[in-house]
Amino acid sequence: MGALGEYLGSLRRSRTLSIRQLASSARLSPSTLSRWESGRTRPSAYELDALLDAVKATPSERRQAWELLDASRAVRRLREGAACALAVQTVPSMPLAGDLLKSLRLRTGWTLQQTATQLQIHPATLSRWERTESWPTDEQLHRLCFHLHARAEEAIALSMGRLTLCYDQKPFPSGLPALTELVRDLEQAVILVEPALEDLYYLALEMHLWRLLQCNTPVLKLLISVYVRHARALVNNARLIEAQTPAYRALHLMSRAEPLDYRWLGAAHVVAKGAAESGSRPRPLQGVEVLRDWLPVAARLSRPYEAWFRRDLAEYLSQTRSHTQALETSQYAMQIGQGIGEDRHVLLSHALVLLNVGRPSEALELLESSSLTWDDNRGPMQTVHESIIWARALHRAGLNSEAFCWVERARRTVEAQNLWQVRSRVETLSRDVET
Repeated sequence: MGALGEYLGSLRRSRTLSIRQLASSARLSPSTLSRWESGRTRPSAYELDALLDAVKATPSERRQAWELLDASRAVRRLREGAACALAVQTVPSMPLAGDLLKSLRLRTGWTLQQTATQLQIHPATLSRWERTESWPTDEQLHRLCFHLHARAEEAIALSMGRLTLCYDQKPFPSGLPALTELVRDLEQAVILVEPALEDLYYLALEMHLWRLLQCNTPVLKLLISVYVRHARALVNNARLIEAQTPAYRALHLMSRAEPLDYRWLGAAHVVAKGAAESGSRPRPLQGVEVLRDWLPVAARLSRPYEAWFRRDLAEYLSQTRSHTQALETSQYAMQIGQGIGEDRHVLLSHALVLLNVGRPSEALELLESSSLTWDDNRGPMQTVHESIIWARALHRAGLNSEAFCWVERARRTVEAQNLWQVRSRVETLSRDVET
């Protein structure tokens, strides 16, 4: 710990900055910086990043600082999270056809055992196919595509072999300017990927970028952006468990990219959501820990992302005993989020917080008095999320017939889109409303 403190002190002195001057530039407390330099405490990974930005550290200085940081609290937490039940592969690697096979299985909601039973093979054989260690025969692949409801384009891509993933509807460019424009259009929703082919599209694009990266083409930042977009697309389709893999891979590569793009913070949001919501029971405090680590970065880079992170913090805190803190955080998120395009999100989030802390009448009043007009063009997961909030508020107000209409809206969306990861939440709410 002392070596890192001494190094940070030497960086500051080499810029002829006082502790107070540097702390102000990095938006830190002078006492916090003093404790780091004396070796009494250690910064989180994201506080260190803010400090290195403030001193305009060179790439070699950054590498030295990160090596001295070693197992920081934030990095250690991410590594531990990756080793938990989610079994996330955090180190990025080039996607292969086996990754698409696995995506098809998970999209269907089948386990290895269920799928292997359908094909009359051993689960270990299917596992090797998904890891691309071996590959099915043409007959086996045809049967697998049939049982997993693969689209024609996906079946064609898989038939080309285990080392290839092609998206042939519109081949990806290889030139850096055209690729940069493609990724920008993806981020701004100028390019709309057909939902049924998102798995193939993103895996094929990631493979394309990996090949260019191996040829020393400077596409690292583009690859990070695609990982983040992939993760968010999976979350929007209620595939939170799968979204952890591209999100963690984006975070892994972010330590090599300077400066940080605020849009990459979507990866931290997905990791926090996975920490809080994945598994057999909620773990809201784990989501709080991840968000608090990243909040200084969000506040520094983007006001909308700060509002987003704060409202998620409020939602997770409201699931614990920290009700006062949850309400204060939610109210602050509303203050900074309204007027910058976040009005709908912060109003819905505040209504959810009010429900969680036992103030349903205020939640329903907020929903009914705000401009939250229904939009049938919203994504499937957002449709389910909003329907659940309305149903809970109406149910708690004793308006069960109206609440049941919202439950049915959520159920229809779940069944139409096979959102199996949220089906149990909707069924539980349905039972509550019916009793």
